[in-house]
Amino acid sequence: MRLFAQFFLFCLLAFSSQAQPHSSSSPLRQLPLRQLPLRQLPLRGYFLTDSIEIGRPFRYSLAYHHSPMADVLFPDTARHFAPYIVQKVAVFATQTTGTGLDAVSRDSAVYTLVSFETDSAQLLRVPIRIINDIDCTAQWTMTDTVFLRSKLPLTLADSLKTHSYKLATETNLAALQQQFNYVLLVIGFVCVSLVLSLLYLLFGQLVRRKWRLYLLNRRHARFLREYTLLNERINSVTAAEIANQSVVMWKSYLEQLDPQPYISLTTPELADRFRDDRVTNALREADQMIYGGTFTAQSQSALQVLSNVATQMYLLGRTKLLRSPGQVDESLPQENSAEPSPLS
Repeated sequence: MRLFAQFFLFCLLAFSSQAQPHSSSSPLRQLPLRQLPLRQLPLRGYFLTDSIEIGRPFRYSLAYHHSPMADVLFPDTARHFAPYIVQKVAVFATQTTGTGLDAVSRDSAVYTLVSFETDSAQLLRVPIRIINDIDCTAQWTMTDTVFLRSKLPLTLADSLKTHSYKLATETNLAALQQQFNYVLLVIGFVCVSLVLSLLYLLFGQLVRRKWRLYLLNRRHARFLREYTLLNERINSVTAAEIANQSVVMWKSYLEQLDPQPYISLTTPELADRFRDDRVTNALREADQMIYGGTFTAQSQSALQVLSNVATQMYLLGRTKLLRSPGQVDESLPQENSAEPSPLS
């Protein structure tokens, strides 16, 4: 009986060893993905290109497979991607495959980066954080490498090796195109305008008065010169022509001094306007020379009287111009005055 029991136990053990399957895989591989340790869950971060250019954007992909129950924080773009500059981030929705204990979630993002570094080989590894009940567990990606693609045929070190530079003893100057400084022109124009405006406000009235006085003196000097030369040529033959030219010149000059229609006035109208016997007799003597052709010893004296009248009106106008704007000269006729003669 004892031998029979031992035989039965031996058969039972042999049968149980044959029923168990043989496998060469690790016990960890028989566990669901959710039960794997966090350090063994797949985390991938890699560049989507092998080479980059300075200032040109390129992309970096980051993907993480984890349990659907886990909360994951992706890296901070302002700190963990230095020295690269993150232009934009494309975040994809979480994808979950499987059910129950076999469910696996996948989070991924693609970062558009820009590099201004000059290193020929540039590295990058970024962390993700898994939120636990107590703290956050950080996991880092494997370091990935990207190479800088330069458009220069040689580096600075290679160029120094292949070229031997010599100091030039003679060089030709290159003519540079001059550029006009429009900003300086505008500033100068504004400054000059301000200075001129200030000077005009301070001395504008005085300058205008001096200018008008200068023109008045110049016109009078020209009148005296031309009138004197004309009267010096008068004689019995040219009396009518010279007298006519003298009277016309005299009336035109009076209109410049006093804006009145002297040219259209007749001798009686002029005599009534001036109310001076000397002017009246001089005008009558001029009429006799013009219309009668007579020439006497008083002919030149009569024309000289008209020149003196013009000089008196010039002096009155000059005195009025030199006077301050608020001062009134009682010796000059007013617009509403009953005395018509400017010499009264």
